[in-house]
Amino acid sequence: MTVPSRDTRRARHWPCALKARLTVLLTVPATIARSAPRRLAGQAPDSADPGSEGPHRLAAAGRQRRSRDPVAVRDVLRSALTAAGSGRAVLGEVDDALVRGTVVAEIAHLVTELVDNALTCSAPDTEVEIRASTREGECHIAIVDQGVGMTEGERAAANARLRGERRFFAAPTRYLGHYVVGRLAERLGARVWLDASPPHGITARVALPRKLLVPRRVSGR
Repeated sequence: MTVPSRDTRRARHWPCALKARLTVLLTVPATIARSAPRRLAGQAPDSADPGSEGPHRLAAAGRQRRSRDPVAVRDVLRSALTAAGSGRAVLGEVDDALVRGTVVAEIAHLVTELVDNALTCSAPDTEVEIRASTREGECHIAIVDQGVGMTEGERAAANARLRGERRFFAAPTRYLGHYVVGRLAERLGARVWLDASPPHGITARVALPRKLLVPRRVSGR
């Protein structure tokens, strides 16, 4: 299998399954939803990965079944890996944290987007590892790749998009994934950012706040 060049993989950064991602982006705020058909008329989606429909399936499943029962973070991450659809994405060390059942679909969708990106931006002979641990009342998830990496400026711009500090409609289509993840994080009250991953590559980090977690003594598990 031919490995895309560094420039080609950067150009494909955050490839978009446009329909699925706009479903998230155009639900809130209402002003964006009202203006979307006019502004997006004629725009075509970028090429999608084999697992690009995964987040859409997760969202649909979440609408059909939103149990209030707590779910292990390990199970949420496994669902995200299944949706990503690649054997290169592997589960690393994960503790026994639990999350509220009502937010499982959104968390899985967010993680799937990040895993898809990591897979796209790394060589086919490398793995993407997902880890999770709880500290200081938050659950911290890390998606680690050994891909092409980003310059400091590129990473700063990406983090600004993840924080919602850049205008969605002014951005190239290939960056829609940033805004999808940022929107999901905003809904959840979570933080998402990108760090350099030595010796190269990127680590995407997600911090789930205490309000999304369920203490085991409360859950009875």
